[in-house]
Parts: sequence; structure tokens; C-alpha cells
Amino acid sequence: MSLDAVVHRAEGKTTPVKLTNLTDEGCRIETGDHLRIGERFEIAIPGVGKLKAQVRWALHDCAGAKFIDEPA
Repeated sequence: MSLDAVVHRAEGKTTPVKLTNLTDEGCRIETGDHLRIGERFEIAIPGVGKLKAQVRWALHDCAGAKFIDEPA
């Protein structure tokens, strides 16, 4: 299962993404943009709202993010 979502990055850029492996603690993000390990942002998920997250691992076209309670 995958969900369409939008990543809102700190510098104001928005990026459409697909979320997979979604859990209460985090998700896998599939994107054409490069996400950096440690980068913080908000993920807008339709029907859920915006969640703050931080990249824990990153590859060429995907990344793993952990949901956080700290400012994005």
C-alpha cells in the first residue's frame, strides 16, 4: 500500500512523494528529490494532516523518516 503526500521542507520547497511502510513511528518516502539524513520537515498526508518528521536514512530515490514531536 502507498499513499500520496507532500513534503514541506524548511526552505519552503514542497515535494510530492509516495509513502510506504507507514507506521505510528515513521515511514518510507519515495521521491525524485534527494532527502538528507538528519533533515527535518513536515509531511502533509490527506485525511491525516501534517506530521513532523526527520530523515533517518536516505538512498538515491527514497528515504526513511521518523515522526518527531520537535519543531520541523
